[in-house]
Amino acid sequence: MSFTRRQFLSVSAGALAVLPHGAAAQATAKRAFHRGAGIHNMMNWGILQEGSSTRYVPRPFETPRNAFPEALARDFAGAGFDFIRLSLDVGPFMQLQGADRDALERKLLSTIERLHGLGLDVLVDCHPVEQVPLYSPQSILEDLEGLVFAEYRAMIVRLAALLANVRGGRVALELMNEPLMDNASHRTQVMVWSAAQLALHDAARRAASELPLLLTGANYGGISGLNDLDPSPYADSNVLYSYHYYLPISFTHQGVDFGTPDAPTSPYVSDLPYPNDTVPAKEIEAALEARIAAAPIDEAAKTAARKHAQSILKRFLADTWNRQRIEDDFATVAKWADRNGIGHDRIIMGEFGVTRRSERLSGAAEVYRRRWMSDVTHVAASHGFGWSIWDLNSYQMGISRPDDDSRLDRDLVAALAMSD
Repeated sequence: MSFTRRQFLSVSAGALAVLPHGAAAQATAKRAFHRGAGIHNMMNWGILQEGSSTRYVPRPFETPRNAFPEALARDFAGAGFDFIRLSLDVGPFMQLQGADRDALERKLLSTIERLHGLGLDVLVDCHPVEQVPLYSPQSILEDLEGLVFAEYRAMIVRLAALLANVRGGRVALELMNEPLMDNASHRTQVMVWSAAQLALHDAARRAASELPLLLTGANYGGISGLNDLDPSPYADSNVLYSYHYYLPISFTHQGVDFGTPDAPTSPYVSDLPYPNDTVPAKEIEAALEARIAAAPIDEAAKTAARKHAQSILKRFLADTWNRQRIEDDFATVAKWADRNGIGHDRIIMGEFGVTRRSERLSGAAEVYRRRWMSDVTHVAASHGFGWSIWDLNSYQMGISRPDDDSRLDRDLVAALAMSD
């Protein structure tokens, strides 16, 4: 599919409630899902059959791109991180049958076992992508009485039953990453996703009564969606809650070309500072104009690019983006939790990150990238929230060293809230 946001894009009774069977005795030693990062390459973007845009090969995750990042994962665990959010392309898990599905599930269990062997817990993230449109979140949620949703629910049941039997480390199941509907208001998305998530939760519960399940809000799983989520149906269930944070998109996704006229980013809008008043606005505007002027495109294209980029930059500069803004945003999550009697240790900031500068992507300047990620993790930690970086090892937002993808960028890690 085209490059989209979805690609990048304390011990208490409450803490004990999110532990899998047999883990309560370990609670004083280790908090569940505290500091982590996603791995998106191993079991996502399944390989399609040659000449087909809809059918997966029998073994869709067996290419060099899907290799297990052993050295990096070991370094990651040694740095004090405690879990991996492992994203699954749900298409193969829904489409493949018989021996092929059995092999796919064995691969999942083997991957979890390898991560557990490094001392890392695993959050299994059901992560629909749009490579095969039938298995996109929009298609899955289009009709909750239709066949595609029924097949998705059946997949959730199989995964819940499978994960309930995992021993040797903690494991949890995320019911859907960033639920989204096409051409629907926020209110409609909240209503539809609330019904869908409850159906998925109840189906998973029938298969696995104690497995921790990760729930999220509607409309990309952001703070507004979580704030509109009614958690009362899950009061007696072993659940965690997630929100994603990428604000402002123009900063966190610098250099990304979404390929649409109304995209929230532009490949020409880069070198943005954080906080956004660190560099005078006139300097930022002049640099933008220089990049467009030097671009190898004709004048008509430059005019269109300039109009789009200037509108993005205007919005970025008009708002306030600093630590206080993050504190205000995360206070909304804390108030939602307090209002509903949910312990803060049951909340995970499930995704956050900033594009990094490389030969393949302009990305953000490292000093501002680290500063934003530092503020985000420290503010989350001040509320007692867990967090998971997007992601561990991609060129877009990974946290490996620029010159050695088998080792962590320790300078970046030093900026994170690793001791809170």
